[in-house]
Amino acid sequence: MDVSPDDCTGHSADPIHVLVVDDEVIAAMALERLLTRHRFKVSIAANGEQALRLYGEHDVDAVITDFRMPKMNGGELVKNLRSLASNLPIAVMTGYAPEIPNLDITRPVPVMHKPLDVSEVLSMLKAWFPNGPARTPIP
Repeated sequence: MDVSPDDCTGHSADPIHVLVVDDEVIAAMALERLLTRHRFKVSIAANGEQALRLYGEHDVDAVITDFRMPKMNGGELVKNLRSLASNLPIAVMTGYAPEIPNLDITRPVPVMHKPLDVSEVLSMLKAWFPNGPARTPIP
């Protein structure tokens, strides 16, 4: 599926804000570069603790997090974020597919395998935000 940058954003002054959480700096920067090229606003956190802090300080529309990280892994982050915002769109990415346990949460999250498929990421965001940066995504 070909997704154009204009399909994923609303007004240029109010882009969808995606929080990328990954302790691998190069991977986080690559995803940031991709999303920025497609006119998303992107913040990066290196671990779950930092992600929770950034989430509390900014209006975040969606989170894409790595699973295996120091201090707080992706599963713990998902549980914490769900307790703060049960409808927040969250996806987990991992290079270690067999290690993803049942996340023990009430609402499942998509799991993407590294290396990420660009069209899969953009299609997922388009599905979450079909009308641009509305703060109420499709459940």
